[in-house]
Amino acid sequence: MPDTHRDPEKREDKPRLPEKPSHAEEQLDEALEESFPASDPPSPARPEGRKPEKN
Repeated sequence: MPDTHRDPEKREDKPRLPEKPSHAEEQLDEALEESFPASDPPSPARPEGRKPEKN
């Protein structure tokens, strides 16, 4: 007997996300963390990551 209750998470037309990030995504995440550490708050002298103007 077919199951008449369909789980919305298992719909066929919904794109499935991979269980684990791809190797390339892991490398990108690591590179971003090295460039922009999460523990380093933005400096008030450089709001929104803009480069300081040279005089």
